[in-house]
Amino acid sequence: MNYRFPRHEDRWHADPHKMPKAVQYWIILLLVGFAGSTALIGWWAANTNPRLHLSADTILYRAIALELLLTTICALIVHYIVTRYLLAPLKHQAHYDDLTDLLRPGAFWERAEAAIAQAAAMAVPISFVFLDLDDFKQVNDTYGHAMGDAMLQAFGRVLLEHARSDDIVGRLGGEEFGWLMKGTSSSDARTATLRVLNVCRTLCIEEIAGFAFSAGIASDTPTADNSPRAWDLARHADLGLYEAKANGKAQVVVKNPNEPLRA
Repeated sequence: MNYRFPRHEDRWHADPHKMPKAVQYWIILLLVGFAGSTALIGWWAANTNPRLHLSADTILYRAIALELLLTTICALIVHYIVTRYLLAPLKHQAHYDDLTDLLRPGAFWERAEAAIAQAAAMAVPISFVFLDLDDFKQVNDTYGHAMGDAMLQAFGRVLLEHARSDDIVGRLGGEEFGWLMKGTSSSDARTATLRVLNVCRTLCIEEIAGFAFSAGIASDTPTADNSPRAWDLARHADLGLYEAKANGKAQVVVKNPNEPLRA
């Protein structure tokens, strides 16, 4: 059996030409304002008569202070604009799948490892669910890829609606998904997965009246001395997924993570 190891990290390369227009306009406006204000400070310093009420040194120091204050204000505004309107969207695109709004593989595995470490510190069980949509290729071949995308989006929404706030849900590949539940036994994870399966069977997506998926589950209670890696659980859950597919699909199979893996 060829396991789907998470060998890659997701990378999102920023394209300066795709910078939002609003960010470009704000930065240009800020630069124009900064240049105008600097010119105004310079004009004030050059045209203030030191013999009237201020010494030449005082005028110079005040001009420098105003320039530093203006620079600081502009730097803070630029930092806010870039962070809010440029870096935040880039970070979201780097971590989340564009189609389903679920975690990408790299972010998913990273957060899964952190969740297992937390579970080990608290000595609580953790369950990994590997899900795969049934007959997805047939949907693409029969109805087109637009229908397949609509099914993926619908499934992503259902997973997010049924996942708890501390659950980790991601799209790990085409029609494959991962769901990590902290503080959840295998029986509770199976109940939650079957609940999602029943909802999917009732969903109507244009010509398709309901769809199904197969899933495998592996659960363990990590400790400080014996803590599995996220992919250790995923590989056993993957075996359960293959078993569910072989037994007729639309099933949820629980595997014991202590069983040896078959080659």
